[in-house]
Amino acid sequence: MRKFPFHPVSPWLHELETAQPTLAHNITADVVVIGGGFTGLYTALELRKAGLSVVVLEKDFSGAGGSGRNSGYCDGIIGKDLPSLLKLYKIERARELCDFAMVAVRKLEAFIADHQIECEYEAKGNIMAAVHPKQVKKLEKVSQATKALGLEYTFLDREAMRERGIPAPFIAGVFDAVGGILNPGLLIRAIRKMAIEKGVQLFENTKVLELTDSAPVQAHCEGGTVTAQSAVIATNVYANELGWKKRLITPICAAMCETEPLTPEQLSVLGGWHGREGIYTAHEQLENYRLTARNTIITGGKHVNIPYGFKVPDKELYLPQLFTKIESIFRERFPAIPEIKVQTFWAGWIGMTLDFMPAIGATGKHRNVHYGLGFSGHGIPQTLLVAELIADQVQGKKHPLAKVLQRKVIAAPPEPIKWIGSNALSAVFSAIDAVTDRQVRQL
Repeated sequence: MRKFPFHPVSPWLHELETAQPTLAHNITADVVVIGGGFTGLYTALELRKAGLSVVVLEKDFSGAGGSGRNSGYCDGIIGKDLPSLLKLYKIERARELCDFAMVAVRKLEAFIADHQIECEYEAKGNIMAAVHPKQVKKLEKVSQATKALGLEYTFLDREAMRERGIPAPFIAGVFDAVGGILNPGLLIRAIRKMAIEKGVQLFENTKVLELTDSAPVQAHCEGGTVTAQSAVIATNVYANELGWKKRLITPICAAMCETEPLTPEQLSVLGGWHGREGIYTAHEQLENYRLTARNTIITGGKHVNIPYGFKVPDKELYLPQLFTKIESIFRERFPAIPEIKVQTFWAGWIGMTLDFMPAIGATGKHRNVHYGLGFSGHGIPQTLLVAELIADQVQGKKHPLAKVLQRKVIAAPPEPIKWIGSNALSAVFSAIDAVTDRQVRQL
């Protein structure tokens, strides 16, 4: 069997910083935050801004989870897709949700600019693209939805796509100028550094074994206990390990790969891709493609693994079957550069809610356990805004956008119903996409 070049975390984090110490004694704080990714560290920064003492407990190192493993897209999307928002909600409610997603992007852009964070952010926008003429109808529906929602998307026909230098296999698209692409590894490192400098006590390689339902709350770890007035669960897909808000988040495993750097000649063969927009396809299970600052192509999506149960399996994510599939579809989309090599593969977990939107709230007998979970693939922009909401909630304040995500969040059904249903639905989507891809090959 082929041995794939593999990164245990991702190529964004190949040079790890020295870890913060492991918790080795009992301490107290105003707030204990569980999870040292985007949500946890942003929340800690907001709470420190308010003068509260904060401890962050991270079972690995900051960025080892989804924050450091994703493809680096920053987009203004919320929910499954825009046409679905219009089907599920009244127009006013759908617009409110879209505005929330837009505000999230703008806040992240301002955060990066204000703190002069060098994370290779390129505000180039993103394109939902068709690879077969029949997918153009889906793009037209998306374009109609954007008009109804008051969003400034642009429909791109074949000629407009070529003018932008988008690779030829992508025959039409809908362009969203909001957002772009970045290096999530550099972003999480910068936030981690800021948090430490602002007085956040960050303990890495510190797994929380139990979070008590008490006042004050206690986070028990192997080396000590943190006692605090409030706790924040910011573990996203790993939340089920703590036994709180069971089945709220469904774990899905996605694989990604990165090519070697493209030469100027190879980019020219592709059409130039001079706008450097992120691209995701109009499949039922989308593919995504983006350039990096080092002119490699990162691709992922399309094929996923859905585990049995709600806890993330504790094993290395070396997934040769998924790696084979994502490289195969990459070769199909980029036949003009067959010589390009894939230099690394990796994988990570996505935390999904049933309605594809973040779940925010407070729980426990004393309502002192707060959470922000389930970003469903849109965590890079939305974690910052959600952290603001959580921090205000901890302090008993009303954030002006707090009501936007307030709703009854339905937990996924228990096993084996979840596993059977999820895999059946994934199989249906895969079959639909397989037909489309066969038709593309016949063009």
